Amino acid sequence: MQAKLTINELHQIKWLTGGVLMLISLWALNGLDLLGLGLNFVLISAMGIALLKPKWVHSIPESFWGRFVAPLILILVLLDFAAGFTNLVSPLMRMVILLILYRTLAPRNQREDLQMLLLCLFSIIVSGAITVSLLFAVHILLFAPIAMVFLLIVCLLDGGPESINYPINWNQFSFKRLIQRVWHVLDFRAFLLCGLLFAFVVFVSTGVFILIPRFDLGQTIPFMQMETKPRSGFSDTVSLSSVSEITEDRSVALRIDGPNLASINFLPYWRILVLDRYESGAFSLSKELGSFRRQRKVRELSEWVPGRVSSVPQKREQWTFYFEGGVSEYLPLPTLFQSIRFTKEYEVQLLPDLHVIGLDSVQRSTFSYQIDNPVWNLRALASSHENKQFNCYSNGCDHVKEQMSDYPLTTLNLRLDEADQMLLSKLNTKIIGNTELSTAEYSERVLSHLQSNFRYSLKPDGIEGAGDPIVNWLNSGSAGHCELYAGAFVLLAREAGYPARMVVGFVGGSWNSVENFFVVRNSDAHAWAEIYDFETKEWLRIDPTPGNSSAVNPEVLEVVDFEFEIEAGMWAWVDSLRMQWYRRVISFDQDDQMEMATSLIDLGDSFLEELSARFEEWIDSLKAWIAQPFSRENLLCLGVFLGFCLGAFFLWRSFYRWSHWLSLLLKGSETLSPNRKQASRYMAKVRVQINDSDVDDAHVQVLQDIYTQLKVLRFGPSVAIKAADPIFKEARKALRGQRWFRS
Repeated sequence: MQAKLTINELHQIKWLTGGVLMLISLWALNGLDLLGLGLNFVLISAMGIALLKPKWVHSIPESFWGRFVAPLILILVLLDFAAGFTNLVSPLMRMVILLILYRTLAPRNQREDLQMLLLCLFSIIVSGAITVSLLFAVHILLFAPIAMVFLLIVCLLDGGPESINYPINWNQFSFKRLIQRVWHVLDFRAFLLCGLLFAFVVFVSTGVFILIPRFDLGQTIPFMQMETKPRSGFSDTVSLSSVSEITEDRSVALRIDGPNLASINFLPYWRILVLDRYESGAFSLSKELGSFRRQRKVRELSEWVPGRVSSVPQKREQWTFYFEGGVSEYLPLPTLFQSIRFTKEYEVQLLPDLHVIGLDSVQRSTFSYQIDNPVWNLRALASSHENKQFNCYSNGCDHVKEQMSDYPLTTLNLRLDEADQMLLSKLNTKIIGNTELSTAEYSERVLSHLQSNFRYSLKPDGIEGAGDPIVNWLNSGSAGHCELYAGAFVLLAREAGYPARMVVGFVGGSWNSVENFFVVRNSDAHAWAEIYDFETKEWLRIDPTPGNSSAVNPEVLEVVDFEFEIEAGMWAWVDSLRMQWYRRVISFDQDDQMEMATSLIDLGDSFLEELSARFEEWIDSLKAWIAQPFSRENLLCLGVFLGFCLGAFFLWRSFYRWSHWLSLLLKGSETLSPNRKQASRYMAKVRVQINDSDVDDAHVQVLQDIYTQLKVLRFGPSVAIKAADPIFKEARKALRGQRWFRS
């Protein structure tokens, strides 16, 4: 007889598939960073070892789980909720992790099996809703078939006395033996049906996703939002080397869906934050600017138009930005743009004087927004507020000294001791002498001095000492990173009477040639400076970092030639899948629904037209064949058609033979012979016919004789296929006589 799995083997498979579901759910929750990267790795590794060594887990007494582990989990959950009561999502998901671990490893019955399955599914869905990551699709596609196997085994074990608190025996367990046992009992027809069922579920799920109304989970369920901390280089305070540390991270920070590669003819600087206050080696956003933030709601499809758009050409270009979570609450923006739009209503921080836009918190998931007509000019118009204050400063107003701690006069405030200011004054005299220079000329002189006397390095020197670290570097250093170059320029410019500020963000990027979009990585992080021009009333972008830094450096007043790095190959293809996820799934809205519905209608119309045309061609061909049935071409077509029909009939009649050969090739010699399989099928049909009350007694006797012969074929000595064929013919004849047999 065909081999079957034992009760113990079914319980082993159930426990192992439950462990795999647990690992998938922990993998999904890893994206929420609930426990920290190190602890997540340790936890997943420990659970993987437990899955590979199930005997170790089941050697733990059952009383230990109920008396010690369960109370410990309760205490940890209560303490976690008490410590994080302001944000309930993180402790809630940590509780889910503990429950998943407990329910997976501890002994469980059928009800607890279903609890574990629901906990794992809940963790995957919540993680996907919060992170909106492409991995969510991977997790679901892995989880669904394994969960189907898990539920199948739970159903097979349901109802029997062995399924209640069954003690699994792991003494002689080995993965190789279990896999071989499963392989030998696997029914390929059932496997194919399960595959078709899974494909049907995926198809229906895709249709439901396309047809359901669009909504945002974070807006519908407000507590389903998790905040995270920004990177140190992109926060309100930037200390020395904090931006340069990010340049060692090659992960993607920003993806931009633009028209084409030729649409950027300037080296792009993606401004994130402007820092005006300096003190003790750190640039920060001044308190006055912090209080100046005006909380505004940007409604769906509404636009925020900056006040400095006079030089923005009306190109009608639309760029879609996908900003990865966990980088900064402030959005990367080009130097100028016509307008910015969001997908829904958001609380945003508008700092118009700085041309900066930020969210109310750092997003954990990807944030998308659209910008019209971006421009990467070297100059940007100053605001009326800035011009008024700087004009008052240049005219020597009496109240200026009292407002030096307020923006924009903070861009002139040094906050250095007298010795450090003296060093800056001597250096300015050395660089420019006593001549009066325009803002561009002064910037060019300082730029030349910095790039001639210092080299780029992530390990700077000369910053130690009692005084200001940037002044110390200017005085005795020889190597520095972008924050030192930009900070040195800002301090020198302020000492010379030019308003200056530091800007942090990204410079450059690469081009994904698979899906045609811009990629900006964390390694493109950079710091540069902006200096105010009193004559043109503009902010001039200055990047004093030499060209061997993480970004290409343009000249002060002209654009240098540059080329984007072209990304291709496997990793570019993988990254293009994420962009497709953003385009087709995350950004899928009602407009996309209407567009897809229209496309499907057009596709259906074209299909019907094509089908009608093909049908007319077939009718014409049939008429032509009837008119000349014995022409050479028609006879050839008829022969091909008859050959195809005969081949299909032969395959149908010999199905049990070649299917057995295929089974032998895949599974080995332990499977049933084709005679035994075919005899088993006919026995089932004949048995049903014998028990039918409408069959006359004479025919019942014939069927019983055939049933006896089939029983010998099924359980007796093996015979050749040719010897078994006459018995099968008699069986078909007897069944066909009562109109029972249907092939």
